[in-house]
Amino acid sequence: MRGNKRRFSLCINIIIIISTTLVLVEPIKTNSISPFFTLEALEHGGGVKPDYFNMLNQQLNRIGINLNIRNVDWSTFVYEMLMGFNFDITFIGLTGGGGNPDFTGVYDENGSLNLFGYDTSMDWNDELGTGKNEWYLKEGRTIMPPNSDERIQHYYDWQEHLMDNILPLLPMFTPSYFIVSWSQLKGYNYSDGILQSWGKMFWSDKHLGQKNTSEIVITDAEWSELSPLFQNDSSSNLVSSATLDPLIWFDTDQTVWPHLAKSFTHINDTHIRIEIREGIKWADIPDWGFTNEYLDARDVFFTLYCWKEVANNQDLYEWIEDMVIVDEYTLDIFIDGNPNTPENEPFAPYLHRISEYILPEHFLNQTQLDDNITPNTTHASWNEYSQSGYGTGLFEIGNYVQGVETVLTIRPDCWWLDPDKTNNPDLDWERRFGNFSRGLTQLRIRIIPDLQKSLLEFEAGKVDVEGIGWNREKRIEFQEDRNFDVHKKFTYSFSFVAFNIRNERGILGDRDPAPRDPLLTKGLAIRKAICHAINREEINQVIHDGDYYIYNTPIYPALGIWCNPDIIVYDYNLKRAKTFMEIAGFDIPGFTTQLSINLYSIAIIFAAVILVLINKKKPRKYN
Repeated sequence: MRGNKRRFSLCINIIIIISTTLVLVEPIKTNSISPFFTLEALEHGGGVKPDYFNMLNQQLNRIGINLNIRNVDWSTFVYEMLMGFNFDITFIGLTGGGGNPDFTGVYDENGSLNLFGYDTSMDWNDELGTGKNEWYLKEGRTIMPPNSDERIQHYYDWQEHLMDNILPLLPMFTPSYFIVSWSQLKGYNYSDGILQSWGKMFWSDKHLGQKNTSEIVITDAEWSELSPLFQNDSSSNLVSSATLDPLIWFDTDQTVWPHLAKSFTHINDTHIRIEIREGIKWADIPDWGFTNEYLDARDVFFTLYCWKEVANNQDLYEWIEDMVIVDEYTLDIFIDGNPNTPENEPFAPYLHRISEYILPEHFLNQTQLDDNITPNTTHASWNEYSQSGYGTGLFEIGNYVQGVETVLTIRPDCWWLDPDKTNNPDLDWERRFGNFSRGLTQLRIRIIPDLQKSLLEFEAGKVDVEGIGWNREKRIEFQEDRNFDVHKKFTYSFSFVAFNIRNERGILGDRDPAPRDPLLTKGLAIRKAICHAINREEINQVIHDGDYYIYNTPIYPALGIWCNPDIIVYDYNLKRAKTFMEIAGFDIPGFTTQLSINLYSIAIIFAAVILVLINKKKPRKYN
């Protein structure tokens, strides 16, 4: 027994001696080292942009990378992004796109916004006959149904591939949008919005300055056009969203629900059948002789036809090859995702296109052009509609005073309030929209475009819900006051550090195998090093007081269910950053961490072997 203890002690001493030696050779930590190379960093404008680049430069100095920061005017910046490409790294953002996970045009080889320089040779696959990233993007537009688990998983796989094997960018921030409400208002969800929150909201008590607990008061700029076909401002869209309904509804997380459409069925990948919900009453237009009109397939056909042939952005509906009214409540849509080929091809993004607001055919289609199909938009009904916005939605315009306010009142005969129509498991209505039993009857939109004046009206109690993202000091003040609730959400915008990965740029686009890991290119190893060297938390705290949201996907965080929850994460990890620099062939002075780990493992194995050997017993002899 005593011999075993000695042997065990010997092994421990061996491990301690080797470990002590390794500790002695651990690198002395320094903030920066002599640069191996300099990257051309392109920035534009003032504001926080110079702060971004200065912090990026300081952080990258720690792994031997220097930035030559060049500040240019906006036109030069756009030229360099889309045509000149005389940069290695920049900071930029994207906005818009709605709830569509398809980022063709941004990350594909011939995309108009492919500022990164991805090309199919970077991830060429002989079986696919193209680059894998290119294949993912193309296939994602054809998988049916568009909201299927298969398509969601497809986009998860694409995001992982792009961020692990191509790495054209490091996702940075998405802004948090803040709004404040009086704490007496219950049931309001900023992410869902006032409309989807309406049936859940109520006043627990009056707040300072409040006169009417049956209404909600907000502020906005003046609206200009209530026909969605011609809108180009959010104030007009706000009113239309309250008075009109879409065929299908997208919740905040981009989950798809039937709405005016009772169902949509894929007969095949290019043939969609839409069943229209029955008994949906349009708002009455008694001055024009239209009362007791009900939604049917003609309204849906008319609306989609107008989007394709009349609207401002007709090109978004080129995928509609044909439409056929099957019966009063059934419409067939034939899809062709590529009109340049003889056969019809799938087009998965169609789902977001048919979520547009449905228009009243009976009112707007009173006369047609010479083809007897296209509506005559010079008819007086179109001008009337641009100022009235009659629909099937929860609200109608009760009163409008130009430059003063728009009062939207609940339509008592709206289908939203009819349990016979909403008590359907396929709608999950009460959880999503509430039961509308708490007495709210109108939404008053005061026209106050001046932010400071609007805020003063809110503090005086004459407004119930107010945007506050522009005034951080006030937001903090409201957050510390129990009389108010501060809410936040994300919109379809995000910013990122973009890399120019074109082969001709050399360093970041170097396609040669990395000297110490031939499975990576040298450029990819350097890009991974950069991503791990950038401390996004530090930048967020210093520049944005921690208000921005740090994300990891190459798509908008607001896309909800389409964002890969398990995507590779490039967290701040200086040791890992230095390891990737060494993989790329840049020996960082004093950096032996990886080697130390390997030697330590060898020491453990060596000690274990010794332990086995010295404990090996001689064979027992028998007389």
